[in-house]
Amino acid sequence: MASSRTKAGGVIYKHRRGGKTIVSEIRAIHEKARRGLRAATVEAYGRPGAYVSRHRVMQRTNITDVKEFQAIAEYLDREGWITEDGDDYGYFVVTASGIDETAR
Repeated sequence: MASSRTKAGGVIYKHRRGGKTIVSEIRAIHEKARRGLRAATVEAYGRPGAYVSRHRVMQRTNITDVKEFQAIAEYLDREGWITEDGDDYGYFVVTASGIDETAR
């Protein structure tokens, strides 16, 4: 039996297998993105426009895979919560809307 629901414009799927509910990878990514944004806001001392180190955010969130972090950072960038000049998110900026989102 499968069910779905909508959250924040995307669909989050739940599937039942053997009595256990498995929540899709999308929800896990959103949760990691929220943790990453919170960590970046802490590293920026709550100041929009402050540069933040990928390394420090990865430490705070216990994300060890750089590719996973880049995928999360790309999502945050698309949402307008961070911005970055280069292409690897080694250093990035937390935007005012990113600070606001963290406070929600």
